[in-house]
Amino acid sequence: MTAPVHEARALAYLARQDAGPPPVDAEERADWRAELRAAHDDYRAGRAVAVGVDRLDTVRRAVRVGRYDAHDGQGLTEALAAVEHGCISYWRTTPYGLVWIDNEV
Repeated sequence: MTAPVHEARALAYLARQDAGPPPVDAEERADWRAELRAAHDDYRAGRAVAVGVDRLDTVRRAVRVGRYDAHDGQGLTEALAAVEHGCISYWRTTPYGLVWIDNEV
């Protein structure tokens, strides 16, 4: 990734990708905007755990802001392995950073 990490833009990008292209029909655009807003709110409310440069950086940022609790003495590499082993998360790449998505939220 060459651009700096920008959480707000990354989440907006994901919401836009989820909503798809805006419909041509003006009457359907209001529903599309509501879907776009709902997806964005969902990511901001906790579905997106953190945004970083790579997986390790993303876990580091999640720990730093209190979104992920690394156990005492657990290094970031071990925390990343635990996250990946749990199979409740996945990662999505955006032009604004790698986003850690929580499937359980």
